[in-house]
Amino acid sequence: MTLVFRIKVAAICMSASARIGAWFTFLALVTGSIWGKPMWGTWWIWDARLTSVLILLFLYFGFIALQSVINDQANRDRAGAIMAIVGVINLPIIHYSVIWWNTLHQGPTLSQFAKPTIAAPMLYPLLAMIAAFFLFYAFILLLRVRNQILLREMKTQWVKELSHGKS
Repeated sequence: MTLVFRIKVAAICMSASARIGAWFTFLALVTGSIWGKPMWGTWWIWDARLTSVLILLFLYFGFIALQSVINDQANRDRAGAIMAIVGVINLPIIHYSVIWWNTLHQGPTLSQFAKPTIAAPMLYPLLAMIAAFFLFYAFILLLRVRNQILLREMKTQWVKELSHGKS
């Protein structure tokens, strides 16, 4: 949306979402490492899934760094959109890594077309947590987008009126 249609809110959402995604990815790697020590006997192994998620974290860091070094807003949005497209290539690699390569990770337990291979007492809390994380992400994203819009439009009349309490 940012690259083709030049929609400013899409660029703001992309920028705000990158920081949230970086935190989620970092937390996944750290908590996965904590879980992996008693289960696999090691904090880290260069497993296909772990390595591709680490690459995702580095892509997030690269996106954030790229956005911070470009001063011109239009160029920043365009470069960020191109970097995001490059980063999206990693998502199917992460998803299919347990199928393509023999890894420590189990195969998929939730599939779009097949019956889940996970027991119901574990399935329902998992689905509840997926929904909770999605809602948490959406809430944080909306807060960050609101702040970014106000920062970008700081010098406009409507923001000045809003900040001074005028209607």
